[in-house]
Amino acid sequence: MTAAAGSGEPRRPPAWLLLYALAWGGGVVAYTPLLTLLLPLRIAALGLEDKVGGLSLAVLAGAVTASIANIAAGALSDRFSRGPGGRRPWVVAGLAATAMAYALVGMADTLLGILAAVAMFQAGLNLMLAPLAALAADEAPDAQKGLLGGLMGAAYPLGALSGVVVMSASSPEARLAVTVAIAAILITPFLLIFRDRAAATPPAAHTTAVRAGRARDLAAIWGARLLVQIAGAILFAYLLYYFETVEVAGERLDADRMAVRVAWLSGVVAAVTVPLSILLGRWSDLVRARKPFLQGAALASAVGLVLMALFPDWGVAAWGYGLFATSSAIFLALQSTYAMQLLPSPEHRGRDLGVLNLTNTLPAILGPGLAYATVGAGGFRPLMLLLAGLAVLAAVLMSVVRER
Repeated sequence: MTAAAGSGEPRRPPAWLLLYALAWGGGVVAYTPLLTLLLPLRIAALGLEDKVGGLSLAVLAGAVTASIANIAAGALSDRFSRGPGGRRPWVVAGLAATAMAYALVGMADTLLGILAAVAMFQAGLNLMLAPLAALAADEAPDAQKGLLGGLMGAAYPLGALSGVVVMSASSPEARLAVTVAIAAILITPFLLIFRDRAAATPPAAHTTAVRAGRARDLAAIWGARLLVQIAGAILFAYLLYYFETVEVAGERLDADRMAVRVAWLSGVVAAVTVPLSILLGRWSDLVRARKPFLQGAALASAVGLVLMALFPDWGVAAWGYGLFATSSAIFLALQSTYAMQLLPSPEHRGRDLGVLNLTNTLPAILGPGLAYATVGAGGFRPLMLLLAGLAVLAAVLMSVVRER
């Protein structure tokens, strides 16, 4: 390994960065098709009078579990991952637990059963994702975190691309099995090839003033990420139901036909997101500035939501969704690695990232009630405009962060 330019930190080889990003993409695959396509279809198959309310309960149960599980898993991996393999055994255990939870989702045939299965799924998923995120904070140097964030952003569309493959399976059970298989195929190479902990990034000594400044910046980043995540969590949870209200050549499609169409749309969006994420991540490393990229991504996502709100026709709505999905994925990926640079304690990275991960789970707790009340009062148009406003506020909040 060579030293990162100007930092004295060991630079990771390209294979490490690429395989880590694929592993992260495997984590994304582990939840994206389930939460955006399979779970809504599973709940709709129950024949409930209020399928939106049923989905809201499932999202809420999963979010509460995820909030606790991510912090706990991160803290445990901090304490019990001092060996050569680092946090990798925890990732393996989480992958196995996630696979078992998928089986429970497939067997559940009541709303209560689905709620319990979703809670168990979130516990297993976060047992995998929390150590995996902390591993990047441990082993990736700051001078490569922009590129790594870009690669992670490029990995997010794998969740959408997997939806195309998953929806081609012949039965609900087969769709669940295919999702788990794709996730495992993406995660395993990194764990097998880089089985040992890379040389640790040396912790820097900071004055009290610097630590206080980092805390303020982290708070601003936390708030901005929370706002974007609220918009994303609500949109992705209700994406299929939104597109059921959109006209395609003057008609509305049934749930199954629209689900296939949305899966293909997400796949096309993914093809655009991949090169943009990598390019912008690397560019932010070279110019040593993340804020302009983050603010621009937040504003672009707001524009996409406005298009979805004002033009409920497939052509324009699809473009709006594409703009939102691409921009929000880039924002979240670049910001996640940026936050890693500001963590105050190398000894508690897993725990601290778990606290930051509340920006992923709190929206799922707060969002369902907000979405249910807004959609019930005026349909999806006011909801989309509200989410666009949150994205604009996130861009404003990022202006508080001071570049270093």
